[in-house]
Amino acid sequence: MKITDRFLAALGAWQRGWKEDPARRLAITKELEEAVAADDLPAKASTASGLCYRKRFLVPTNPQNGGDLAPLFLTGRIEEGVASWTSDPRFAQDFKDPLREGTFSAIFARAPRPDEVVVNIQALWDEPDFRGLVENYAARSGENADALLHFKSRQSEVILRVALEYDDLVGLCGKSSPFEILCELEGLTTDEQRDHFWKRLIDENIFPEEPKWLQREAVQRVLDRTKKRFLDEWGHLISK
Repeated sequence: MKITDRFLAALGAWQRGWKEDPARRLAITKELEEAVAADDLPAKASTASGLCYRKRFLVPTNPQNGGDLAPLFLTGRIEEGVASWTSDPRFAQDFKDPLREGTFSAIFARAPRPDEVVVNIQALWDEPDFRGLVENYAARSGENADALLHFKSRQSEVILRVALEYDDLVGLCGKSSPFEILCELEGLTTDEQRDHFWKRLIDENIFPEEPKWLQREAVQRVLDRTKKRFLDEWGHLISK
């Protein structure tokens, strides 16, 4: 195992983040990939066993790039480059807010090939020698050492270079319908009917207008319906 200060600084910079600055993200990513290539990481840090998960806020429409649905539905993938994934599905779902205005949340799950793994941070921290290197680096006030010690492996992070695939989408989150619309759909007109319906929703742990996650089979059904509506509306323009 050969791990240099350059790699530790680059990994710490990655974990510290780039505050939504695309140019800074590109610079940090480039330095990390070059540092990985120059060092000799433990074999386990270059692979990932089992599934990795990524939460992504998908934008249906975006004036700058047309949104995320077009590439997802037309090519079956969203090119993303290098990004953080996690081996912990619960962390992926709970990471950041469940929703952002104008988006819906999606969880992708993938068993990455070795050539898709940039670095498995969880596997690195499982190595006693690596932990010793970080402690020594921090004692020497190494660059970004505070970020390394703060995050360690608690996010079960695996950095991948991989596209987000349509077939890898396993979770979706959006707001459930408002109560008034649900009542209309159910044909409920009296206060008694509506009160009974509200009680039923609460008993079933359904709260109108709150974020609601769909999983696995339900996700595929929603995706297929949404894809059909998208192509029905825009397909004639795309084919030209």
